[in-house]
Amino acid sequence: MSNHGRRRGVILTIQGLKKLNQAKAKAEIEQHSKRYTLESLSEETGLTPNTLSKVFTCSSGVDKRTLKCCFHAFNLTLTEDDYLYLRSNQDNLTKTNSVALAKTCSLLEPACHSHVNMLRYRNNTPPIKKMIQPQDNLQSCLLTAPGGQMPLDSVFYIDRPIIESLCYESIQKPGTLLKIRAPKQMGKTSLMSRIISYSKSLGYQTVFLNLQLADAEILQNLEHFLQWFCARVSKELEFSNAPLSMAMAEQIADFWDDCLGSKSTATDYFNDIILAKLDRPLVIAIDELDRLFAYPGIAGEFLQLLRTWSEQAKARVVESNPWHKLRVVTAHSTEILMPLSINPSLLNTGLVINLPEFTLAQVQDLARRYEQEITKSQIQQLITLLGAHPYRLQLAFYYLQQQTITLEELLDNSGSATALYAEHLQQQWWNLKRYDKLLPIFTEIVNNPKPIEIKVSLGYQLQQMGLVNLEGDRACLSCELFRPFFLGVLN
Repeated sequence: MSNHGRRRGVILTIQGLKKLNQAKAKAEIEQHSKRYTLESLSEETGLTPNTLSKVFTCSSGVDKRTLKCCFHAFNLTLTEDDYLYLRSNQDNLTKTNSVALAKTCSLLEPACHSHVNMLRYRNNTPPIKKMIQPQDNLQSCLLTAPGGQMPLDSVFYIDRPIIESLCYESIQKPGTLLKIRAPKQMGKTSLMSRIISYSKSLGYQTVFLNLQLADAEILQNLEHFLQWFCARVSKELEFSNAPLSMAMAEQIADFWDDCLGSKSTATDYFNDIILAKLDRPLVIAIDELDRLFAYPGIAGEFLQLLRTWSEQAKARVVESNPWHKLRVVTAHSTEILMPLSINPSLLNTGLVINLPEFTLAQVQDLARRYEQEITKSQIQQLITLLGAHPYRLQLAFYYLQQQTITLEELLDNSGSATALYAEHLQQQWWNLKRYDKLLPIFTEIVNNPKPIEIKVSLGYQLQQMGLVNLEGDRACLSCELFRPFFLGVLN
């Protein structure tokens, strides 16, 4: 061939991309919701993550054998309709295909973001704009199943306008203690990331800490934990150019005074070393706070310390008070019940946000973003089955979009639905097994299709875990998806 017509590799057509992603989604269900990442696909195919990214995003041409390898991994046969060649004089084919892909995903873009108008109304501050790139979102909406923190530009993030507005207002106040709590996969970390993003837009310094990074031996000793906490904040603020090693460890060790006690020394460290060096507010976001609940003594002392710091910010004259710069946001999962030895008031200080499930309108909005034509009656049936739980709904619409399960099969609450939610259901069972006193009454609730009378304290604990809905002293399952699964494991 002449240079004018030299081939430059192949890319998937829309049909080929859809076929590959549907096969991938089906395999995820059959393997109990195992999620394929570029890294795991790389191990199975022998192709590099970079090459696989090119295949799934159609960003550039690859060898035809590469496509065959990807298809073979999911027992597919590559046909001529699944790919097209790029030529040196026809590079615009890439653009043509990309435009088609963009159109496929553009319908997923939400028509509006209501929290922007709410935010303008409440405090006249500039809104956070979501920069949506349809082709970039195509990879996330077709390749990755829902789960974990949602990117700031995700078209599938459903705004909670009033809650977000309250959080954005609160974070501007000195000494704020903002506490976000809900069962797992309700959107706590995603909301926290948006609070951090909003804080940055105001010019604030921000630090994000996940307590899952703290070793168990650190969490068992208050002094070790507070030293770790101070070190992580210092590291995130980049007060030292060196890695978190001897330099920073020696700085904290030299500052630490055993005679004053850990909480007093940590307070002095924040006052003299951290806050004194800042010329703007500092937002510290602490995720997975419930990790401390396994160590009640440490948890109680740390929560008390945060409350003391918040009070210090409000007790002194602003100009001479470095604590005026501090704001703290925490998030914890309510499945992990707080030990009785911890004063409950410590978790109820400040602005407490209990994340609710979606409203009917929000579920309808989510269905539209996934391009699902569902009637209001079907939406009601879906809520009965799944609750209005964000993750369970996201997962349902994802697999409906991939056409690996029909709405009728899903609403039938059959074995297919149980397989789709296998990992989620096992997590609920693991949470429940840790609390023996709750098993008998929950078994009774599972065995009764109608609400039953229950001791309010037990009902509240089950409600906190996301397992039941509580009205007065009567409780029922929070969603029908749980019933066949728990009938099997409890009886």
